[in-house]
Amino acid sequence: MGKIKGNMFQAKDEGSPIGLPFGLRDILPFEADERNSIKDIISREFKLWGYGEVKTPPVEFTRNMSIGVGKDWNNKLINFFDIDGSLVSLRTDMTIPIARLTGMRVKKDQLPVRFCYFANSFKQSGMQKGIKRIYNQAGLEFIGSLNNIKADTEILIILINLLEKLKVGHFKIGLGNIKVIEGLCEWFGLDNGGKEYIKKEISARNLVAVKNFLDGLDKEKARLFIELLQPEEDIKKTSGLIARVNQEKVIDSFNYIREVFEILGKMDCSKNIIIDFSIIRDFDYYTGLLFEVYSSKINRIIGSGGRYEGLIKKFGADINGTGFALDMDLVHNTLGDSVLNKGFKVLLKSPVGDNDFTKLLRIADKIRKNNIIVELVFDEIRDLEGLAKDKNCDFIIILDKGLKSTGIKSLGKDSAKNNKIKNLIKEILDGR
Repeated sequence: MGKIKGNMFQAKDEGSPIGLPFGLRDILPFEADERNSIKDIISREFKLWGYGEVKTPPVEFTRNMSIGVGKDWNNKLINFFDIDGSLVSLRTDMTIPIARLTGMRVKKDQLPVRFCYFANSFKQSGMQKGIKRIYNQAGLEFIGSLNNIKADTEILIILINLLEKLKVGHFKIGLGNIKVIEGLCEWFGLDNGGKEYIKKEISARNLVAVKNFLDGLDKEKARLFIELLQPEEDIKKTSGLIARVNQEKVIDSFNYIREVFEILGKMDCSKNIIIDFSIIRDFDYYTGLLFEVYSSKINRIIGSGGRYEGLIKKFGADINGTGFALDMDLVHNTLGDSVLNKGFKVLLKSPVGDNDFTKLLRIADKIRKNNIIVELVFDEIRDLEGLAKDKNCDFIIILDKGLKSTGIKSLGKDSAKNNKIKNLIKEILDGR
């Protein structure tokens, strides 16, 4: 092998700084704090329902990840060779690793199991601006229950509880079933090639192509097929359309959704549900109920999930499961300030030069003991208020050379709570 010429780590342009690979980004403290607040709310709800957190390695054997990713796995996975020559991949989601874990580690007499996770997943993508390759997810998997309807309903109630507690504005959950699409394709008498084509075009939201294809077979049926693909809030209307389809799989699959919907209604959880048979996920392991989460504040799917049967069997145990994942980036983007309240924060400015540093630390410590965040400033700052606002502080305290307060400036609204905290800080400073 010839020698590598030059420095392999040398930037293409010596004058330009080296940044991040495309599709990745950094997270700074303020955003990290907000995301931790979101995680705390989600984690609490998971624990209340008995879900225990699991962690799996970010790297799996490629043959394991490709089991659920589908035929086009090579364009979806971020692959590389391990030191022993094995082809390995970064995980694309957490369902497949948890399926592997369950098949390898969980015994039948331990079922059912309830797992939850907070993890990054990774997907290969093109180099278009704004397309990410790392997905921070929070999710759960309910595995091994013998009652599918009750298990699916449980995870949907948890999901709805989370969205309400996080105050995700104007959210909707689209509820579908992959077996409805399979049954409709059988109703048309489509072969495997035709079924795959229909699923692919529905997944791409290309309903014009679906209609044109089906019109060539039966225009009346095609019209009904397309009508069933439209999202519908009135389940009675959907029921009327289903009654016109004389196909057992379609009817049984819809009745499954209707039973879940009725239980959700009795729990006052159905008002945000819409029926949407056009939902088809890009993972091959889903076999029944499917759902997606939408918010009017963002034009993206902020969460999704569904039922899978057969996936865990590929790892040694014939067990079914159901679950969902929320995209933490997108959930964060939909939220206002109320749910992300960090508590009060003070920027404590000491005079430049010699002073009693231990005394300053004690002053800050007394304030912190009242559950107030304190950030110290030792240097001369040209725009102290601007810095405090950038750091999302509620108050500025400036100390003189004797480390006595020259005043407490509030940066927020003069609410009763703010004034109470301000008076508390004043008492702490006056009594030191």
